[in-house]
Amino acid sequence: MRLVSTLFALLVAASAVGAELCVLGAAEADGKASVSAVITATTSDLLVLDGGHERGIRPGAVCSVTRAGRFVGSVVIAESARHRAVALILSLEPSAQINPGDLVFPRANPRL
Repeated sequence: MRLVSTLFALLVAASAVGAELCVLGAAEADGKASVSAVITATTSDLLVLDGGHERGIRPGAVCSVTRAGRFVGSVVIAESARHRAVALILSLEPSAQINPGDLVFPRANPRL
């Protein structure tokens, strides 16, 4: 049942970006987006981001979430459209939560 509720939450979030799906192309962008909504579910929480591939947000990217310059948590981009993206929360700082308005940006690749 938890899997069903998580999948349902992901489908609801993906429908928020589904209308904007298009081929991902090269984009000159800063790679930053703000959280526009937090969707809570039984087993995992999702974020809807106010920015997508036009801002350099790509599926599979592991990103940091900050508030006022302080690290709040980590997310992975699950879906990206032109102006919206959906992210799955990977980790949070102790007693922290992600709120609308927090800033999401890709982590630097430590292998480079």
